[in-house]
Parts: sequence; C-alpha cells; structure tokens
Amino acid sequence: MMTFTLLTVNELEAFAASEEYRRLSVLPISPQRAVSQGRNPRALPNDPALILAYDEGNIVGYLGALPDWFYFGENPPERMAWLSCLWIAPSQRGKGLAKKLLNTMLEAWQNRFILTEFTPEVKNLYDRSESMTESQPIIGFRGYLRPNLAQILPPKKPFFEKIKPLLSVADAMLSVPNFLRINLLHNAKYPCQIQYLQTIDDDLGTFIHANHQDELARRDRTAINWMLQNPWVTETKSPDDTARRYHFTSIAREFRTLALQLSDSEQQTIGVLILTIRDGHLRIPYAWHSDEHSATVASVIFAHAIQLGAKMLTLYHPRLVPFCNENRTPFFWNKTLRRTYFVGNGLSEILANPPLALQDGDGDAGFT
Repeated sequence: MMTFTLLTVNELEAFAASEEYRRLSVLPISPQRAVSQGRNPRALPNDPALILAYDEGNIVGYLGALPDWFYFGENPPERMAWLSCLWIAPSQRGKGLAKKLLNTMLEAWQNRFILTEFTPEVKNLYDRSESMTESQPIIGFRGYLRPNLAQILPPKKPFFEKIKPLLSVADAMLSVPNFLRINLLHNAKYPCQIQYLQTIDDDLGTFIHANHQDELARRDRTAINWMLQNPWVTETKSPDDTARRYHFTSIAREFRTLALQLSDSEQQTIGVLILTIRDGHLRIPYAWHSDEHSATVASVIFAHAIQLGAKMLTLYHPRLVPFCNENRTPFFWNKTLRRTYFVGNGLSEILANPPLALQDGDGDAGFT
C-alpha cells in the first residue's frame, strides 16, 4: 500500500540527518539543500517543502517546493512557491503518481505555485492539469565560446554517447584555432572597476532595490546573501554515495558563484552581477543595472567568460539578451532560447502582462 509523507521547511534538516534518510536507496533531497532550505529567509517554518511517496518502505516518488514571495505593484509581498524537483520511480511511471504529488502540493500552496525547466514528458502532465497555465515564453540567449561537442551532443542521442571519444578529439582539434580567434579578436579587459563581494551590504542592497521594482521576486540583500552562502552544489572530482542516490544536481567538477560590484571612474555603482559557472557553463542568475550601462555590463560578462574558461554562456536578462543579439560578441555561434513557466491558478494575475518579469536566478536556479 502506498503512503505519503509531507515534510515542512523546519523538518528538512533533521530528516536529512536521520537514520531513515541514511537507509534510503533513493534520496529525495541532498543534505546541502535541506540545510539551505531551512535558512530560507522567505519561508515560514511550517511551509510545505517536500512530499514523499512510499511503497513497502521504499521511496517511489517525491516532489519538492521552494517557498518564495511575489510582489504586485506597491502591495506587500504575497507568499508562493516554486516546484524544485519531481521524481518518479520507473516502476511507477504512467500510473498517476506524479499527478497526485503535484495536486497535493498545489492544494497545500492554494495553487500559488510556479515551475519551469521541465522535460517533454513532464510537460504533458502540466498541460493536462486544470490548475496550471503555461506562460508566454521569455527569450534567452546562448553563446558558444569554446568547442564542447563531447558535452553537448551525447545527452541528445545514444549515437553521440557511443562516439564521445571522437567528439573529444574534435573538441581538442578545434580548440587551437578557437584560442587564436578569442585572443586576437576579443578583449578580456574590464571596461569599469570591479570589486568581488562575499556578501551584499546595505549600500548595494539599496542599489538593487532601486533597480528591481519591475520584477516579481524582487530579491533583496537578505535573499541574495542566503543564495551566496548556501549553494546546493559541491565541487568534487567524483560522486560520493549520497550523490549517486540523489537524482538531481548536488555535485560538479567545477562550481562557483561570483558576486560583482561594477563602478565607474567616480566610484559610483553602475551595476551588480551574480554569476555562476558550473562545468564550463556560465550563467547570469541576476543582473541589476540601467539601460545606459548594458554595454558595460555585457563586456564584463564576456570578459569573465573568457577568463573563467567558460565553454558557453546562457542568459535571460531582458536588457542583456537584446544587446547580445544586436552587437558583436566573442561567441563563434549563438542561438535563441525560449523558456516558459507553468503558473498555478492562484497566481494567474501574473500572466496578464507578458513576458513574466523574472530573472534567471529566480526559483532554485541560482543555487545550482
């Protein structure tokens, strides 16, 4: 007989340290995620955070939620949650378990729920849900800076996995002319003053506040510092037993989060950037700046892509994407991305003015 357990935010860390957790063959949350969730400044202790489905003592499915706030105009923030993870055991797929977990969490959050980054199979589940609506897409940009065939192609088709060694050879052969292209044609110097930050202080918090008023999540210094100090990914050369039992990202060969303050020649702040790089993939979870400084901010991002050895860059920022599409960049190839969100009926008012005013780091993306 299948049974279900709902864990709240204040129960996650104790669960991840329990003997029951250590005995599980499938882990529904990593220890670092459990600790981080417990420190979420936008969560209440009793917020629903994780639903577990058991069959004969074994976990056969789980669904996680990340509590957050959305802002509507000048009104106080309204509580809501992001879907953070959904996993169903192969033996239970196609039997309605995913639907039951989703509906249970939607009910727990009164349909004030949002999610993105879903597989085509899971999208079918959301399409059939009468409690959620798909948004119009947010347009993104992906630029390829260095050859990376051995990482990009194998997940797409089994054939590419079989020839992965050949793809690695091709990457190595292409890397020499590409190195010359980057170093001869593109400047990796910064066009402004850069300061690397451990935390966001009050002054930068005020700058961010002045530049995020049109956003739904409106991350403040407390929320940004929580993200900077509580990542969900650990750097390691090889997976440990916990990572092998957890089906979402918890480790990487390379993972760093950088917080940057950009200043002009008069020491005035012109931008704040949060960058993450994971195994050669550079992302921009957050960027706050005015339109007049888009070129400077983009140049700083390009320079970091070159200096950090990034193989590709992904961004969804509404000012930076048009700039990258309309101006010279260091990438040898780029493509347009489209990201949609499924929005619970309790948040349907955010669909009235597309595209959704969200940054790439909103939800859990900034942690991974």
